[in-house]
Amino acid sequence: MNSIKVVCPFDSELIAGLEGQNLVVKVDDLSSAVAAAAAVANSRNRLICIQVETAERLDQLQFDESLTTTPLAVFPAAFGNFRQLTPQLSLLRQLNLRVYLGGDNRENLAGLRIMASLGIHGGVVLGPGPIDWEGLADLMTYAVLERTAHATIEPFSYIAGHYDPLSPLDWSAFYFEQPGVYLHLDKQGRVAFSRTELQSGRFFAESISACGEQANQRKIEQRRESWREFFLDNHPCASCVGWKLCLGKFAGRLPSDKGCVGFFEEMLELVRQYRRQCERTDKERPLWQP
Repeated sequence: MNSIKVVCPFDSELIAGLEGQNLVVKVDDLSSAVAAAAAVANSRNRLICIQVETAERLDQLQFDESLTTTPLAVFPAAFGNFRQLTPQLSLLRQLNLRVYLGGDNRENLAGLRIMASLGIHGGVVLGPGPIDWEGLADLMTYAVLERTAHATIEPFSYIAGHYDPLSPLDWSAFYFEQPGVYLHLDKQGRVAFSRTELQSGRFFAESISACGEQANQRKIEQRRESWREFFLDNHPCASCVGWKLCLGKFAGRLPSDKGCVGFFEEMLELVRQYRRQCERTDKERPLWQP
């Protein structure tokens, strides 16, 4: 159970009833973030971050200095108007913050690039809706190969830094969805394996403490190894060039949307190119300096 991380709603009684857990606490209003962090600090748990999911655009959110000690994962509805965001840029750079925007339109992708260039970390949400694969590939190229200093854009920055040609790489932790690692609670404390299963009421345990039971431990381990099912079923994803970077995350889009195939193949080549650049830099002899 030591590797388990828990995503739960902001409910003081629920949080107080947990012990020794690593928590992602969900709020729907940025103004609740400080109180949610305090609830964890006053409990016997450790805070990973506050996950803010809001219907407002990023430019509509009001950040303030009370948030400087709170780790934040902010999921706005959209990027919004950059000019309206400008007055807050200095503060945003001071925060322990990652802004997540949907990969379904060019405005969001452009917003992530602008923020990264200004030192604000971001992440692109690859949800069930339409994905702009071409725009996503442009953003990926910037995140991985741009030599000018910039903040990270996930999952691309993580993939570039952790790719191992001999091992599969799971980056879903950035979205609090790593199978068998992130567990999701409702307000009653019931446990689901994913956000989708939580929303549909599919729980595998009645409480986080029940996850220590042998039967539930087996379920958790099976979920961690669920990627192996692609090979047992001889699924097309298992023979895809980009398998080690995708692990079948977009299998549900096939066969109507095959954009993921070319995208992850291109990502694989970019990561290899990035690694070659790093190797050349490491091997360069330092030039004398006056």
